[in-house]
Amino acid sequence: MLFATYNIHFGLGTDNRYDVARIADVVAEADIVCLQEVVQGWALNAHADQAREIAERLNRYIWFHGGFDADASSVGADGRIVNRRRTFGNAVLSRWPIAEARGHLLPKTAMPSQFDLQRGFVEAVVETPKGRLRVYSIHLSHITHAQRLPQIEALLRTVLDAPHRGGAWDSHAADSFVFTEAAQAVPASAIVMGDFNFTPEDVEYGAICGVIHPLYGRVATVAGLSDAWIAAGNDEDRESFAGEGRIDHAFVTHDLRGKVKRAWIDDTTPASDHWPLFVEIDV
Repeated sequence: MLFATYNIHFGLGTDNRYDVARIADVVAEADIVCLQEVVQGWALNAHADQAREIAERLNRYIWFHGGFDADASSVGADGRIVNRRRTFGNAVLSRWPIAEARGHLLPKTAMPSQFDLQRGFVEAVVETPKGRLRVYSIHLSHITHAQRLPQIEALLRTVLDAPHRGGAWDSHAADSFVFTEAAQAVPASAIVMGDFNFTPEDVEYGAICGVIHPLYGRVATVAGLSDAWIAAGNDEDRESFAGEGRIDHAFVTHDLRGKVKRAWIDDTTPASDHWPLFVEIDV
C-alpha cells in the first residue's frame, strides 16, 4: 500500500505557477495521501475548494479540516449577502472509503510580533482492503520548538490514547432517527504524516522517536512512534524542503515498523515549495 504526504503550498509551485491539477498528478499513484496547506474559499484563487478539486481529479475519497475559519463573504448590488468562508488546513485522500473522521486543533500561544496561525490535524479511519487503518495529516508551527513541543504532546496523546478515547461515536442509538449505525473498534495501527517543521536533529524528533543514548542509540518507547524513513532502511537523510532538511515525515505506530518496505522523496517536481514523501507499507 502506497502512502504519500505533501505540503502543497496553496497550489503554488517554485516556478510561481498556480496549478492544483499538477499537484494532484504528483501523488496520483498513492493509495492514501495526506495534504497540508490546502485552502478553501480565498478570493486570490477564485474561492477554489482545492481539496475537492484534487479529489475529483484523482477520483478519491476526501476529508478536509481547516484549523481556522474566517469570513470571505460579499454583498451584491442588490444587497443580498453571498456567504463564503475561507480556511486553511489539512486533508486526507483515499482510494477507499473514509469511514469516519475528526478534526483536532493544536495548542497555540499568541505572539505579538510574529506571524503564526491556528494549527490542527485530521484524524481519519480508512476502510482499506486489509482492514481499518487510522491516518493523520498534520502541520505543526513553523516558528520554534516552544510552539511545536506542546503540539507534539497533544498529537501523541490523541494518537496513542485512541482506543481509550474511542471512535467518532460510541455504541449505537437503536431508537434514534439518525445514529443507528453501530460503532466499530478503533484500529490499533496508525500512520501520522505531514509537515512537522523539524528535522531529525531537532529536539522535537526525539519527543516522537525517542532520545539518543550514548551506548544504545535512539531509544524508542511505547509513548512515541517510529520514523518510516528509518524503518525503510534509508541510511542517509534527504531534504523535503530545499535548504531546510527533512521536515516532512511519516511516523507509524510501532506495530507497522517492520512492515515498511520503502520510503523516498520526489525532489524533481516544482509543483510546490515542498517535495512529497512516499512510503510503501505492507499493511
